[in-house]
Amino acid sequence: MRVAVDLKSLYFRTIFWGENMGKSKHTSVNVIVSELLVGLFAFMVVLHTILVTLFGDPQPAVTDAGYLIREMISFRAGFTSLLLSVYLWFRLTNKKTALLLKSIALISWVSFLEDFMLLENIFYMPELLSGKLVQFLRPIYLITIVYMVIEADRREKIL
Repeated sequence: MRVAVDLKSLYFRTIFWGENMGKSKHTSVNVIVSELLVGLFAFMVVLHTILVTLFGDPQPAVTDAGYLIREMISFRAGFTSLLLSVYLWFRLTNKKTALLLKSIALISWVSFLEDFMLLENIFYMPELLSGKLVQFLRPIYLITIVYMVIEADRREKIL
């Protein structure tokens, strides 16, 4: 007996007709748009981190603190990407995602507060378009991830 899984059809079936989704198509569209925005932000963060690593920073890290800040940013980009990959796997396999999304949202908001209060927008590099896009998408991402937490929590409580 052979079992073949078509991931594309599994994903669309999970989104539109999955048991974890609400009965309203409006909710499905909102979740899809939210997932696309979060995915775009995650892609831009990883791209920007790679570009900064490849091209270097116009202000080189002359102190240990500057070096540690850059390492922390790379670690956070990788860790957030890993968590979002786990989220994508959970969605494809139709597992509950609320707790994972809460963790992602918490890490994202703590990172934002840390950057805002301590690092003073370390991600921004005027020379790179990716830095500008990350700065533009970050507030949208933070609001979207909270919306996704609320929707996932609501869906899982209905079940």
